[in-house]
Amino acid sequence: MNNAGIIVATLVITIGIVVIFFYYLSQRKKRNLKTIAADWKAFQNAITHQRIQAIERLGTQLVYNEHITVKQMKEMSRVINTLENEHKELTELKWIIYNKRKDWSKQYPRHFDGPMM
Repeated sequence: MNNAGIIVATLVITIGIVVIFFYYLSQRKKRNLKTIAADWKAFQNAITHQRIQAIERLGTQLVYNEHITVKQMKEMSRVINTLENEHKELTELKWIIYNKRKDWSKQYPRHFDGPMM
């Protein structure tokens, strides 16, 4: 195989991997959008019935869902902070929620928005 063939094959394989990756991301985003309401309802139900393992599992799923709102994150944080004193199993979830909220409140620097100094 000559150099041009190798370059074309490499380019085709690379573009194929990128297309598959973005297709996977779009499918995951659609799946998250479909399940956010049911997961939130199940999380609230688990809180009502004090099922700690379910709270931990569903809370982690909700934090990593792309469609969760700031209001829902604040509610989760409030509930987990009150339950964490009695149930130490929720400490990891508390830190995951804390890091997600901290990431959302980050102020990103503006890059170039005027004359150079």
